[in-house]
Amino acid sequence: MTSKSSFLKLQKEDIKRRIWSISLSMLAFFLLYTLVCAMRVSNYGKISGSNDWNYRQLVNFMGPNNEYLMMITIVASVVIGLSGFFYLHSRRKVDLFHSIPVRRERMFAAVYINGLLIYLVPYLINMLLCMVILSINNYMTVEVFVTALFTFGVNVIYYCLMYTVTIIALMLTGNIVVSFLGSMVFFIYGLFVTWLIETYFTSFFRSYYEFAVFDKLYATLSPIGSYVKITSLLRDGGVNLNQLFSILIVVALTLALIAFAVFLYKKRPSESAGNAMVFEISKPIIKLALVIPISLAGGIMFMSISNNDSKGWLIFGLIFSLLISYGIVETIYNFDIRKAFSGKYYLLASALTVAVIASIFQFDLFKYDSYIPKKKNIETMSVVIYGLDNQITYYNYYGNTNRYISPQEYQLNNMKIKDFDSAYSIVEMGIEYLDESKDIPPWLTEWNEKEYRYIVRYNLKNGKEVHKQYVVPIDVSYDHLQEVFEDLDFKKGHYPIYNWEVSSIQMVSSYNDFGEKSFSLSLEDKSKLLGIFKEELSALKMEEVSKTQPVAKLQFQTRDISETYYVYPSYTRTINFLKEHGFDAVSVSEKDNIEKIVIQNPNALYKDDKDKVESLQIGEKEYTSPESIGEIYSSLVSDEYYHNNRILIDVESSINVTVTFKLDDYGNHINKWYYFRKGEIPDFVKKDIGIQ
Repeated sequence: MTSKSSFLKLQKEDIKRRIWSISLSMLAFFLLYTLVCAMRVSNYGKISGSNDWNYRQLVNFMGPNNEYLMMITIVASVVIGLSGFFYLHSRRKVDLFHSIPVRRERMFAAVYINGLLIYLVPYLINMLLCMVILSINNYMTVEVFVTALFTFGVNVIYYCLMYTVTIIALMLTGNIVVSFLGSMVFFIYGLFVTWLIETYFTSFFRSYYEFAVFDKLYATLSPIGSYVKITSLLRDGGVNLNQLFSILIVVALTLALIAFAVFLYKKRPSESAGNAMVFEISKPIIKLALVIPISLAGGIMFMSISNNDSKGWLIFGLIFSLLISYGIVETIYNFDIRKAFSGKYYLLASALTVAVIASIFQFDLFKYDSYIPKKKNIETMSVVIYGLDNQITYYNYYGNTNRYISPQEYQLNNMKIKDFDSAYSIVEMGIEYLDESKDIPPWLTEWNEKEYRYIVRYNLKNGKEVHKQYVVPIDVSYDHLQEVFEDLDFKKGHYPIYNWEVSSIQMVSSYNDFGEKSFSLSLEDKSKLLGIFKEELSALKMEEVSKTQPVAKLQFQTRDISETYYVYPSYTRTINFLKEHGFDAVSVSEKDNIEKIVIQNPNALYKDDKDKVESLQIGEKEYTSPESIGEIYSSLVSDEYYHNNRILIDVESSINVTVTFKLDDYGNHINKWYYFRKGEIPDFVKKDIGIQ
């Protein structure tokens, strides 16, 4: 009983010293949680159903990806962590506290638990207030309640992690400023190192592709990175075993860190108060961990600022940053600028390490760019082709929201090409092309009209994944690209429609420049259309994509998103289905509906025969005769279609073409913009607009 009484007394005395942090915590939760919740409910108004957009937004607000709660959790972990053991920075206060006849473990526990309560109690109070607000406005459901409780659990777990890390930083240091800097280093060190590694890979390796290569590194090395990562996953995909396992790992790590913090507290000398660092053994470790990456960051920064591939500025930046960072760390350690370069052996070790790492990247000592897994070790491949079907929007279809994701992320995750000989051949060509362009800086090697850019993922038989990107000239890779495009495994990963369930389709519509139609289809009709469209999409040849134009677009509405697909002339069954349901996709786009075509050459070259003088002028010509229109129109491609498939289409981009279509017999018309396909400008047009 006496022991329990003394523990509660310790807690009570500690709470008295921390009233300000309690008030600050309560105010933060009220302003950024309760008040924001009330404002959102006020803006959204009354609910119309569990699928209502407003309702989904409030579920997300109560969910784990609430940025306001995350910000409170991060800031509170630092402020409350530093305030709990503030006395360790004063020798007088340390002597006073440690003279109390209580074991250090018990004293640590009293302060640590109070720090948890200062976060937990205001959080719970304001969460209940939010639930009351939601209940009054008919937004409160079992889903909201469970989501809020689960979010509470996740935030508490990560608060404990970051709170404990802050305490460890405080235990290792003897000065409040250094303690704060130390906690910031622990928080962002992983993010900084991940950024640095990716920057070096991007700057020196042409085949490097950033997606998922270091995706887990920042989450492993940084508490904040782990926090952001897990909340994003929970938002996008809900709860699954992998995420629960990750959370359990965080719980286990936090418990281990708590034990480590207690160990440091017990071992911490009282006379270390006021020193920069408490334990001598930690000094060289932290010094090297800071100086080496800061030096590397300085090297790449100076090279980037020079705006060219300057190895001289890289070397200067490495040396300059090494000396500055080493001197600052030593000055902080000793509180004496005269000892800025003490410990010369550590300075030498830092310099050698920086030189080795920089050389690995500069000279590609491990042959990263030329590495390609052996065929026998590959199970499947994923291939992303830039500049193909840019009209398609990709989403993550899990969880409460359909979050937009990049085409690269979607395709790499969903594509599994089993017959990958052609894809592998493209990679081999890409490596050869890397050798040919090795003197060009990586950041200047970007795809253009004469090159394809590919992103490749090798899915290895041992479960590992390797991501690379390559730039390959069109003329050497076209045949292999064609085989890849026509592979059904490629299309299933490239076009999301293959992964849809008929029941998820809510609305279907079709349109082109001259008309549109929304269809009222039964489930059977939707199933029939989807089946027909996928069959014809599976049979689509790359030559048709590059040589023809679609006659219409087909738009599918699923949940709260819509996706658009082209209807090509070869899709006869799809076109017939649309016609049977009231939309004629073909007749409206014929050349007979064209009033005129205006062609402009902004850089026309004209010669004055009399004075023998050449001059640049704007060459423009309007065509209205059916014969001229027919010949010109067959050589055109719409600018919208070109920009969505520019990797497959080559155009005369300097020539502007405006086509005027008549919509009806009452004088209504519409202007559309086109390009001539490369090399297909009729001779009479060249003469009329001044092309020599």
